[in-house]
Amino acid sequence: MSVMNIYENALLGSLVRYLDPSTQPPTDNEEAFAAWKKRNGVGWLVRRSPPRPDMTWSSSGTITLQQGGFPMDLDATIAARQDFSLDSDLSFHVIEQPLPGSVRILQVYGTNSILIYLAENWENAEIWLEESRHINVRLEEIGVDEICADFVEGRAAQGTTRHLCIPPRPAGKARVRSDGEEGWAGERGEAGR
Repeated sequence: MSVMNIYENALLGSLVRYLDPSTQPPTDNEEAFAAWKKRNGVGWLVRRSPPRPDMTWSSSGTITLQQGGFPMDLDATIAARQDFSLDSDLSFHVIEQPLPGSVRILQVYGTNSILIYLAENWENAEIWLEESRHINVRLEEIGVDEICADFVEGRAAQGTTRHLCIPPRPAGKARVRSDGEEGWAGERGEAGR
């Protein structure tokens, strides 16, 4: 499967294997092994960045995979990410998709978002969010129809997801704003339900 197929069809939160056709070098040849390992591994799909045609700076677009788990430490999270351009010559395969009912926690950067945690359910997502103290995030519950669309239509649909947007916290209380509303909602847990 090509990287473009992952970009267009795989769900955020899918576990993806990437590899090249070369054989694994011996581990005692550290330089060759490190180069091989950079082109062969497994990671969670955490971001899709569209191509940017521009006169001053263009990009073919990328997918971002995160190796390992989802640590709360931002520096460790950033260090575990690897971008692959949409013209990559590697082979990509989805190993596992997120389960229905699991919840994506996405860090919002302007018009772009990146997956920072994949929780088993809404309650675990709220607990992780409270412990991590991340701000400017959006929570998306993965619906059954989103998973099924991948099989039926060969792509991931914009399934029925429950959203919760959390803007920067005012001092004192943690307030939330429901997706699409202008005003503040009540205490966390009341909004987005």
